[in-house]
Amino acid sequence: MATSEVYTPPALTPLPFMAFNKHQTRALLPPAHAQGEDNYDAAALLAEYGSPLYVVSEKRLRRDYQAFAGAFSEPFLDTRIAYSVKTNYLPTVCTILREEGAWMEVVSGMEYELARALGVPAAEIIMNGPHKTREDIERAIGEGALVNIDNFDELSLVESLARGLNRTARIGIRVSFRYGAASWTKFGFSDDNGDANRALKRIAGNRNLSLELLHHHGGTFVLVHDLYAQAAERLIALASRARELGLAPTMVDFGGGFPSQNTLKPEFDLLGGSVRTTNFWFPYAEAILTRLEKARELFGGRPTLVLEPGRAVVDACTQLLCTVAAKKRIPDQGEAVIVDAGVNLVPTVCYYDHTLSLPSDASDGREGRLSPVDVYGPLCMQTDKLRSQALLPDLKVGDPLVIGNVGAYCHTQSMQFIQARPATVLVGSHGAELIRRRETWRDVFTLDRIPDRLRDEGCTF
Repeated sequence: MATSEVYTPPALTPLPFMAFNKHQTRALLPPAHAQGEDNYDAAALLAEYGSPLYVVSEKRLRRDYQAFAGAFSEPFLDTRIAYSVKTNYLPTVCTILREEGAWMEVVSGMEYELARALGVPAAEIIMNGPHKTREDIERAIGEGALVNIDNFDELSLVESLARGLNRTARIGIRVSFRYGAASWTKFGFSDDNGDANRALKRIAGNRNLSLELLHHHGGTFVLVHDLYAQAAERLIALASRARELGLAPTMVDFGGGFPSQNTLKPEFDLLGGSVRTTNFWFPYAEAILTRLEKARELFGGRPTLVLEPGRAVVDACTQLLCTVAAKKRIPDQGEAVIVDAGVNLVPTVCYYDHTLSLPSDASDGREGRLSPVDVYGPLCMQTDKLRSQALLPDLKVGDPLVIGNVGAYCHTQSMQFIQARPATVLVGSHGAELIRRRETWRDVFTLDRIPDRLRDEGCTF
């Protein structure tokens, strides 16, 4: 008689993305064409708007936001994505994210003004940063924004302004602790030396302050999930101490620092390289959510989880189209090309190996014939280099080239060095829409004045 066994379902365990091994390769083949699902006509866009040209995919932006928010959503809490405005403050990008439900996280009065001008209620703005002006804090308190306090001097200023306004200031405190060799200890109240506890005691004695949020942001492009686990344990312990003092925080904020799908240069990456594929947010979510679920009562029974992503939601939605301007063979170096977009437009090349590819409609069957080539920008500096030994088809002068994943920090940190900045278009179901016009030389110098005594008869400036 045959025997039967009880069926045991297989267990699925997420593995860390540490991997560069014999089963995986990086940068050996060009990426899928950068137009992605939008499949825009690169040549037509360059002809209409000029080269170089930033191209933002509305569909990809919305999809990446939804995927990120979904990874951190659970029935026992409320998840709020407070988009890091400094990462890309194109008004159209901020407006799309706002439509998706994002709050705004700002670190300056300029960013606060932008958020309010875009219609974001003050109650859905978090003001962060190690330096906030008196005017910034006064307006934020007066309008009901949440001010995340960074240090004791700022705490004193908030106390004074709240008293003068006769308003209850909505506040959080930023907490830091040492983790690894490059800890972000510049920011916040140290939890290592007791400063965070002292801040809580002071807040508990001031009826003009309402502590709503506990915050930690510990790095940028963080590849180690354990940092978020450690942050959760620190903030949970701090919430317990706050409750003992009669405070009632309901919000816990893990900041940003989440990576994108960009490829880090080896000197900044994990040993052997890191790979980020589908659902790479889930290990981060697990590190945070499993701990919060056990401590939900410390945050009023139903915590509000706040996350402040930037590059995680905007990096992959934007490409930079450029054009090959020249080819040359450099002795002892090999083949090189010069394109019309430089490090002034892609400052992140200092730590990313951005994808480079021909648009799909310009490949002419060349995809299979790859060879290493150095790609330089047009600036008069040797360091204006976009990639070393990129594997590309044989390029021709006039070819369009796509630089991938430039949505984070490339607009906000771009500069008019030698050249004015290019236009930006949004592509999607409505076709191509201009969302930032191309700068002219007069735009670059619009703030400048020449004293009358220095003008000669030929000056038309």
